[in-house]
Formats: sequence, structure tokens, C-alpha cells
Amino acid sequence: MTINFGGTHRPIDDAQKNLQFYLLGTREEVQATINQLHALRFSDRVRWSRPMPVSGSDWQYISMMERDHSIGSQPFGSSK
Repeated sequence: MTINFGGTHRPIDDAQKNLQFYLLGTREEVQATINQLHALRFSDRVRWSRPMPVSGSDWQYISMMERDHSIGSQPFGSSK
């Protein structure tokens, strides 16, 4: 894969880069989305970081999950 920003090409080694997913919203929205993604078998709940307050905001929270490319096309818990 190659990423092109402003005419410069930068090759990316897919085998070594993990995918990162971020959820941003109220604490309740973030937790509800984590639960929904679990129900859809996208990711296990324990893979998400604990929702953390966003600096400078009195209502926003963020949670992050990192996932390997090799399991990106398979539901969690399934074997290759």
C-alpha cells in the first residue's frame, strides 16, 4: 500500500502496522458503541481502553483499540 500526500509517495508495510480505532463522544455513547461493536463481533470489549476524559472538554471521552491487520477480516475469537 502507498499513501500519497501532496505528490509524495510513502510506502506502508501492511504486515507491520496495526489498525487503530478511536471512539469520541459522551462517556455513555462511547461505552454503548463498544458494547454494540462487541455484539456485532467486531471486537471484544476488553480490547478497548477505558474511556478517558478529553482535556479541555467537560463532556467528551475517548477510547482506543488497536487491532492487527491479520484479524481485521475475521470476527474476534475465530481461528484462522
